[in-house]
Amino acid sequence: MSSFLMRDAQASDNAGLLRLLGVAQPSRGLMLTFERAPDYFHSVSVTHEKPQVLVAERKGDGEIVGVASFGTRQLFINGEEQAVRYGSDLRIAAEHQGSRLMIYITRAVREVLQEKGWYQAIILEDNQRTREVLEGARAGLPQYRAHTGLETWTLSGRKLKAALASGLSARKATADDIPAMNAFLRRMAAHYQFLPAYDFSGLVQDQPYFRGLALDDFLLITDAEGIRGMVALWNQKAFKQTRVVAYNALMAFLRPFYNLWARSFGGFVLPPAGEAFSYRVLHSLLSAPDDLAAFDALLDAAWEESGKRDVAAGCARTALTLSLADSDPRRTVLSRFRALSLRGRHYTVAFNAAAHPELDSTRIPYFECGRL
Repeated sequence: MSSFLMRDAQASDNAGLLRLLGVAQPSRGLMLTFERAPDYFHSVSVTHEKPQVLVAERKGDGEIVGVASFGTRQLFINGEEQAVRYGSDLRIAAEHQGSRLMIYITRAVREVLQEKGWYQAIILEDNQRTREVLEGARAGLPQYRAHTGLETWTLSGRKLKAALASGLSARKATADDIPAMNAFLRRMAAHYQFLPAYDFSGLVQDQPYFRGLALDDFLLITDAEGIRGMVALWNQKAFKQTRVVAYNALMAFLRPFYNLWARSFGGFVLPPAGEAFSYRVLHSLLSAPDDLAAFDALLDAAWEESGKRDVAAGCARTALTLSLADSDPRRTVLSRFRALSLRGRHYTVAFNAAAHPELDSTRIPYFECGRL
């Protein structure tokens, strides 16, 4: 008889979920926690339009010892809009790792997916232990099919400002721009795979999916024919934090020297162990893949607007984060910035091999950093 109760998460589970998600993960000499204080359900409403969170409750004391989130959001797959599940926040309490709890969670997920269901997932490359378990196709676990590598970049300094290409201009979005923004995003679906099918009218309707975002956070790059690029500055610190738990011995030794250089030359200052990073996420970072002039202009406009907000708030410069697939040609523009990066791998996941989607490989995978 199982020692665990598998069920849907409830608001009263928040404290237990925050404890479970506070477990550190390794990455490039750091131990990081990806926290969701003060309310886990605020963050899950941002990663999914229709959240579905499964928890494992330990019988006897009612402790939350496992969680898996796999709700849906509307994406463009092969140019067509559909609801796609995103698997995230898979956690098992340390004392139950290696136990049968993973089997119980897997069975519960399988009941939801059935034989034709699938979801997408991202695993940090440095999270070797998780990758070995999930990529190994152990009996009873779903099949993880790798599709691409991706990199999440944290821009901390600009080495060179690009000249604004002739005919381009940058400005803030207004309510009158919403129809054109929606139309531009749908044009981009011809180029990108897994592009979110946003309706930006949600920005003025206080939809939870756009928590922390407002219309005046959006910047547009335009020419005589209309929108060429779009981006928003998204401060998520009110509901999502990335905290340094510890540095390895080498990183701990080098950090003071690196920070001295960073403060002098615009690098990313590493906080003391126990403190959270300060950054803004670049949301809807969109331009045609070959339109490097528009992408250049987007990054510069975002960098300068972020700097203005920092000055107004009386704080030090805040870093900017974004995620790009390995095949995205816009990566070359990032050489103008000082940056740190985290590598990950993107997967589709299904219990039945035939359930994996057939993906048009000519489209470039798109990753919304703030919703990973």
